[in-house]
Amino acid sequence: MASDSDVKLGEEPDYEEKLDEAPKSILLGMMRQLKSGMDLSRVTLPTFILEPRSFLEKCSDFMAHGSMMLDLAKISDPHQRFLTVCKWYLVGWYNKPPGVKKPYNPILGEVFRCRWEHGDKGTTHYVAEQVSHHPPISAFHFVNRKAGWSLHAVIRPKSKFLGNSAASIMEGEGTLVLHELNEEYHITFPSYYVRGLLLGTMRMEMGGDIRISCQKTGLEMNGSFKNKGYFSGENNSIEAKIAPLGTKDTLYKITGRWDRVLNLEEKKTKQSKVFLDIDAEKSVSFTPLTLDSEATQQVYESRKVWQHVSKAIRTQNHDMAATQKTKLEDGQRAGKKEREEQGNDWVPRLFENLDGHTDHGSIKWLFKFQRNAPYQQGSVEEEAFDQEIRNLHQTHPGELAVGRELAAELASQ
Repeated sequence: MASDSDVKLGEEPDYEEKLDEAPKSILLGMMRQLKSGMDLSRVTLPTFILEPRSFLEKCSDFMAHGSMMLDLAKISDPHQRFLTVCKWYLVGWYNKPPGVKKPYNPILGEVFRCRWEHGDKGTTHYVAEQVSHHPPISAFHFVNRKAGWSLHAVIRPKSKFLGNSAASIMEGEGTLVLHELNEEYHITFPSYYVRGLLLGTMRMEMGGDIRISCQKTGLEMNGSFKNKGYFSGENNSIEAKIAPLGTKDTLYKITGRWDRVLNLEEKKTKQSKVFLDIDAEKSVSFTPLTLDSEATQQVYESRKVWQHVSKAIRTQNHDMAATQKTKLEDGQRAGKKEREEQGNDWVPRLFENLDGHTDHGSIKWLFKFQRNAPYQQGSVEEEAFDQEIRNLHQTHPGELAVGRELAAELASQ
């Protein structure tokens, strides 16, 4: 891991942030009031370090290169199938705004829906819901019925102040299911770090160990996101090994930069080749998402929820952004107080908790309407599922977990 001060300003501007004196003074003042190890989930951050989209929308980036997955179930060789999953997993991490930016913490009950249209290879749908506020827990479901797979995931970010840096540890797991083959790939996520909050260059990094495992293929990938150290290494790097489950008998080794080029070495033959060229994939496999216009979205859908905050950030009106953000956060606190007074628990609309919805620390959430049977071309059931997931806002409408006053104001907009 890089130290907080060994990266020079301007070395990699896409991952650095140079603040003007006024915002820098605000940030320094806030940081000096925090203690090392403090939980940042309850700390209100200044809007100039926010990315104008919700964390629920940010996680849709997992499928920006989902076209890599369209023929996954048709790959007969289990090693090549596993390598394709690894390639898809590694391709999308570059997708971020310049500088050091953090997405919004979703409001409890917030939902984000979108899709990627792939012509005769089907539609990939994405549904995400904020199922817990404290601790913050986000649940996701991706599915392409025609391609024969689904992916459900739960992430519980844990943010900590570490002195001159901050960390967001991405606890949780994703499970990719190939329905026809009855294969499950279990996936973990790297963590995010911001270095140089008080001294040095403010820089966004990814770090930590990752794992992809599949019991049926008998393979696992274990790797680490790495950054420049004092004397060696390179920023935005990955080192990973693919081996039979539970062994150290390396079959393949993946090395390189997740934002540039990754190489694959087959240990048996010692032959190495380009595994992933990020710039090339941007023009080959990237697919833009499609979503309903904000005018037709419901009040609990992400872009609608954060529309005024996002507009203010994009126009650099940070006073207005802070005002609108505070209104949402105060409304969420009012909603919690009203539920406690009435003795009511919050129950998510689209995901169910396998440990019982009152267990707020659980990360065992599943999409209520998932379909796991092998795809049946032209069947009534497939058409019904497609229509249901496209129209969740009509068949299973939700609401934001905010107080009555804000709820009435949002409904009138």
